[in-house]
Amino acid sequence: MHICYIDESGDSQQVNSATHNQQPMLVIAGLFVDAGCINRLTEDFIRLKRKYYPKRFATVHHALDVLLTEIKGSDIRTDIRKNPVNSPITQHHFRFLDEVLAICKAQNVKLVSRIWVKSYGQHLNDKSVYSISAQNIAKRFQHYLIEQSSRGMIIADFRDPVRNRYVAHSVFTQKHKLGNGGDAYPSIEETAVFGISDNHACLQITDLICSSLLAPIAGRAVCNGPFNNVHTHAHYDAIAQRYTKRIRAMQFNCSYDGQRLWGVTVKDPHQRKTTIF
Repeated sequence: MHICYIDESGDSQQVNSATHNQQPMLVIAGLFVDAGCINRLTEDFIRLKRKYYPKRFATVHHALDVLLTEIKGSDIRTDIRKNPVNSPITQHHFRFLDEVLAICKAQNVKLVSRIWVKSYGQHLNDKSVYSISAQNIAKRFQHYLIEQSSRGMIIADFRDPVRNRYVAHSVFTQKHKLGNGGDAYPSIEETAVFGISDNHACLQITDLICSSLLAPIAGRAVCNGPFNNVHTHAHYDAIAQRYTKRIRAMQFNCSYDGQRLWGVTVKDPHQRKTTIF
């Protein structure tokens, strides 16, 4: 059994100009995790949170309660933007992220992601973007499950009932479509369900990878040029230099009907780039 955990960084709100500080992209990512590794990942992640943020958890006496307070990827990204690369706080965050990726590598966790770059003055169609992304992630997850001779389920981070509904329905319609082809995801047991990240270590790890790694790497690799704001800050070059190779190795690529499906893809209306690598 494998679980696909889905989270996002950014939103569908419009960016009015190149210098408007609204996030210029929406990043939606999925992590493929062997269910047999979840306990180990949870234990290791709790240990890392205590190790790198001891003051935050000084009064937490039960180890499992450490999970209730998130270390948000957006906060780490902001700290790195505001401080020099050789500053103690940036180096501290890098060591934490290094170990997070190390525990993922040890358990053979795989990554897929869709990055949507915004056009000026236009909001993203939230329903369409999330529905397409959920289906793309589910398609790749289905191929992964076939390779692993496994079964799976999808757990997405809870957003709100309306948006949860259309994300789940986008998977549901593919699993129960009529006519030729039938179930598009026969190895996935059910449509997507939703979890509160307070109680899912792997959702918290997905947030860290999405917000503190994929978003700033995309900011420099894809958005820099068309946009010049806090989300394309030059300090994010340090993130790209340190983590791009590891993220590339972590992605799950597959083939479908003779077409290569890359794990991390980009929809870019400005420079027509298709990858952050």
